[in-house]
Amino acid sequence: MSDALFTPARRSVPLIVLAVAGAALGIGITAWNLLWGGGPFLWHIAQPSSWQGALEALAVGALIAAGFAINRGAALALLVGLPTLLYLRRHATDVPLLLDLILFEIVIGLGMALRRWAGLPRPARSIDYLYALIAGLALWSVCAWTASALGVGSIKALRWLSLLLAIPAAFGGHRPLCLYVWQRIRAQSRGTRIAYAALAAWLLVLFVRGRYAIGFDALWYGLRGEFVLAPGDSVFEPLGLVSPVYYFPKLYEMLLLPLSALGSASAIGGLTVLLLVPLLMTCRLLMQAVSVPAAAHAGLLGLIATLPALANLAPDPKPDVPATLFVLLAALFGLAWLRTRHWTALLWMASATALACSIKMAAIPYAGVMVLATLIAGLRGAAVPADAAAQPAAAERRLAVVALALALATALFVLARTFVLAGLPTIGPDPLFKLWLALGFELREPAGTLAWTQVQNWREVPELIVDWLLRPQRMPHVIVSWTGHAWLWMAVLALAAAALGLRRAAVAPRPWPLLALVAAGLVLALGNRYLVRGGDGNYFLYALLPATILAGGAAFARLASAPRAFAVALACLPAFATFQAGYSFVSAAWTPGTRAFDLEFGQSWRDLRRARNRELEWAGLTGIAAYLREASGTPRVIGAVESQAMNWLPARFEDVATISFSHPDYVATDAGLRRFVDRQRIDYLIAPLPDAGRKPPWTSDAFVALLDEARHMPGVRRVVDRRYELLDLSALDAADRVRLLRSAAP
Repeated sequence: MSDALFTPARRSVPLIVLAVAGAALGIGITAWNLLWGGGPFLWHIAQPSSWQGALEALAVGALIAAGFAINRGAALALLVGLPTLLYLRRHATDVPLLLDLILFEIVIGLGMALRRWAGLPRPARSIDYLYALIAGLALWSVCAWTASALGVGSIKALRWLSLLLAIPAAFGGHRPLCLYVWQRIRAQSRGTRIAYAALAAWLLVLFVRGRYAIGFDALWYGLRGEFVLAPGDSVFEPLGLVSPVYYFPKLYEMLLLPLSALGSASAIGGLTVLLLVPLLMTCRLLMQAVSVPAAAHAGLLGLIATLPALANLAPDPKPDVPATLFVLLAALFGLAWLRTRHWTALLWMASATALACSIKMAAIPYAGVMVLATLIAGLRGAAVPADAAAQPAAAERRLAVVALALALATALFVLARTFVLAGLPTIGPDPLFKLWLALGFELREPAGTLAWTQVQNWREVPELIVDWLLRPQRMPHVIVSWTGHAWLWMAVLALAAAALGLRRAAVAPRPWPLLALVAAGLVLALGNRYLVRGGDGNYFLYALLPATILAGGAAFARLASAPRAFAVALACLPAFATFQAGYSFVSAAWTPGTRAFDLEFGQSWRDLRRARNRELEWAGLTGIAAYLREASGTPRVIGAVESQAMNWLPARFEDVATISFSHPDYVATDAGLRRFVDRQRIDYLIAPLPDAGRKPPWTSDAFVALLDEARHMPGVRRVVDRRYELLDLSALDAADRVRLLRSAAP
């Protein structure tokens, strides 16, 4: 009787109910909150750029899926190639995609050239391309950073360097990664081909979204490389900027410099979308490593690719996606080392970790915990694994050693830049910052810092968790970088399946690197109180993706013994992915969709100039912008300008409010402000005109006093625009400048 009650068929019923009800409630409650429960997105959805842009994207995606379903030459050309080209041309992102593919394949090709030099055969596996990405990026970076250190690292010089490096990259003896992925998709079964075709269509939509969804951070530093990273011939040149964001690790922004100053946001941010391909390849290999059933791979990859915390960052020139990629690669190599004890895997883990921490500081705590947990787990293991006897070939060891040497050299360059400009190896995170000060390092002017986190109020944590999961509209930044809840749904399913006695078909070794990343994410999410409630969703990508993989493996590996429940749960994954994709499509950078229907196919791919002119016209700054363009060199400007427009100015601009956050003494007092302006050779001041409409941006009393005095100073040129004025101090003679800024004072 007992056995009859708990047959697989009977066990499936409660699991099916739980899967469907959990998915419906999770999606329904979150959607209600975002649209009617205080969220702002009902207006976004109603915009023609949203619903018409979505219909266009769905049509293109359907054609691409149909082409791969047929999987023949003519069908692929007519249903995949032609719609893709028309879609890219209509949104003027065809040339940016080509430029990004060239740089992307150069980096991969450099790694393949090193692989060929080491004596390895033609690559045939996904992991070979991931090895090449690590080695190639490290080699490109060493060349670029060396050129910059020698004073020949201008943006134009880096473009020529990249083209020069394309020569050895072309002789790597490999298929381009884009061709490899194309052929792998075509080799799959029909259902899997359609699933991967939908995934490819989503990446195409994300690339196009990059033309329209330009976030504040992207404008703050990502799209202004020619002003705030390498305005001259080197990234080591003093910038005179205050915010610590300009002194963070800049490995990825350095890679984007050849694509900067072309007038295209898509060309700069689009490379991040391309990096989703190796990221998803890494996630698939991690799924294999932890015994996730193959039938669930495509659905889980869809969940990952559409997660707003990831998808909304993908079209941006921000380092979150590449840093997450290399952290997950390090975890993959950590799992390989635990399985085989081959020290080659540990070398690759060290290389990926060095690159991740040189891309984004947020990777440091995650990578540190993961590496420590992996080493402890490996060193405590007494038994030698069965496959440890198959040692890597000498060529594989040689490539791993060279890649590590290049990655460490790159990391040293990145640390050296921060030290030269700011006096510390890193500005943040808090523990490292305090360590540098304790060791005798001093923060060098004008670099500032912030109080990155605060002590957690534990009474708020339960409500915080509910808001993360179901009410993202209550968090100012998470609302546009949502962390999702599908991973929790799968974890609950796994627990329910275990309670009903369903066992995993294959028991994988304990995945310590992934567990460590999830644990680190929990501690960082719940143990800190961030300046903005809930922080940013992208802070937790390093834990969210492993959590999705682990929860998916735990759920579907157990459900495999209950086929009906497995099929229903698998069918829920596209529902989650569709909801997440729709959320991302209307929320990234607060920009709804792409473009309303029209037949305009002739727009220029250089979209930044038109966007800049539009924003500056709205702000009433077109005349001032034209004046700054005529200035010699890269003008250094401070002022009080609305946040929507300030980073569109063609100058190295920093607003006084931002300066006050990280170096308050520079704007709080009259003496501090004038000393700052004098020492950093700031020649241009911008301020709002009185009674110019709209609420004026914040400014300090000291800045107002400096403006009042400068207006009456002979030799100061005043440029009055529609809503702002600019004061040009560059023509002041030495005596007048001393008198205005009182620079004789120490």
